[in-house]
Formats: sequence, C-alpha cells, structure tokens
Amino acid sequence: MNCHRFNISLFALAILAPISPTSIAAIFGDGNPANGIEDQRLLAPIDLQHSVGTVICDGGLRGTAVHINLMHSDSDSLQQGSIVLTAAHVLYDPDTAQRYEKCAYHPQGKRFSGVVFDRVSAHDFRPTTNNKIRQANQDIVFIALKQKLRHSGMELNLTGQSSRHLQLLGFNENQNNISISSNCQPFLSQTFVSSQLLLHDCDAGRGASGGPLIDAETGTVVGIHGGTLLFSPLGKEARNTIAGASVDPETMVNQARKIDVDVLAKLHDFTAYLAKHLPY
Repeated sequence: MNCHRFNISLFALAILAPISPTSIAAIFGDGNPANGIEDQRLLAPIDLQHSVGTVICDGGLRGTAVHINLMHSDSDSLQQGSIVLTAAHVLYDPDTAQRYEKCAYHPQGKRFSGVVFDRVSAHDFRPTTNNKIRQANQDIVFIALKQKLRHSGMELNLTGQSSRHLQLLGFNENQNNISISSNCQPFLSQTFVSSQLLLHDCDAGRGASGGPLIDAETGTVVGIHGGTLLFSPLGKEARNTIAGASVDPETMVNQARKIDVDVLAKLHDFTAYLAKHLPY
C-alpha cells in the first residue's frame, strides 16, 4: 500500500503544470460551463490596496507583491527603503528561465508610480526544476526597495493551516485593478503533500502570483500565492478547462507558500545584511 502511494506521488510531480506568471491560474466554480465562470473577485477595499502593488519587470507586469510591516528588531536596523514580499518566480522570464534585468514595485498597481528594486533576498528557487512541489516550497522572496513607501504594510502571521477563512489580494487582469477573493478555505491533500504550502480555493488569474493570502479574521498575511497545482493525465491540454472548474485538492487546487519560521528567519537575516550595507 505504501509503495503504491509513493509511485503515485512521483507521477504527480512529473506532470504538474509549471508554476509561473504565464501558467494556469484557477478561478473555481461549480464545474458546469453552462453557468459561466463564477469569478468572485471584487475591487479590493482601499485600505488593503494601500499595502499591495504590482511587479513590473522589463516593461511587463509580472505579478503582485505585498508591502510588509517589520518587527521592531528588524525595522530599527533598516533606515532606507521599504520591503515587499512576492513569489520568486515573478522575477524570472518563463521562456528563458533568466532573471529580468530591471524591476520595480508599483503601489496599488499604478503604472507611473514605480519604486525601483534595490536588493533581492537570497533564495533557493529554481525556475527549471521538474520537482514542482519543491519549486513551490522555495517560491518566495523579499525585496528591498530604494525608497520608503508612503502607506503602512501588512503583518506576517504564522497561523497557516489553522486559518479557517482566507482572502487573496492580487492583480486582476480582467478588471485591471487590485482585487480581493473572499470566502476561501484551506485544504489538505494526499497528492500535493508539503508542510510549507497552504492549499486554497481563492480565485486567481494571471498577475496574481505573489499576492498575499490573508487570514480574514486577523487581517494578517499567512501565505504568498504561487499558482495552481494540477494532476491530470491530460497534461497541458487540461489547462483549457481551468476557469469555472470545481476545486479538488487531489487534482487541482491553488497554492501559497506558507509564512513559517523559516520565512521569518530569512527576513531577519535579510534586514541584518541590509543594515550593515553588506552584499546579499
């Protein structure tokens, strides 16, 4: 029995769709195409928009990022720019697997208010790996900006899987704004197994990668949206059936990199290096 499950897990990893800004992004519904696509995303409240923006690299919109509030021990040592958090894959060209050269954070997604990246934290994200679960586990990065942002950010929280009610903030390419998907819930899966991922059914489209997954009760960030995990014998052909499909934690579900002690430790190390003006 254990051997059988192990083989299934290997097969799943081999055919998972790539997690990238141009990969599938699921908007879940009742699975009946006749009812249309049940996209539940709405324009985010202005106070939440103030903490979220888009990532523009080499002239194109690559994803979403969230401005984070630092703990006193970290903020006291950081005197210059603000720090935002996003998915690491938004910094890479999905066609060439190369890092984009010039990136900026645009608060509230405003095109003409970009704040240039200063430094990017060390990470283990590999854009070309075939192990998509491991790739998703490493799909998170902190970015120091060259200037301080005007509005305050959001707090990070370790609640993770205990969060019962979730929300996702992210760029909505259909409405060209920062939208919110509410009334979402977390899932457990026997197919997509990782203690570092938070599986969820928040609606998300292209450009939402890197957006904050929020605990609706506390308003804190519990994860960073990475994309959709897909297990299907149809492979890439299944991408055309994503919009409006029913969520299934064993075959198709959205995922976020969970905020855990490792993520907080990386943030602390990053701010320490920035305070000492050391290369990172």
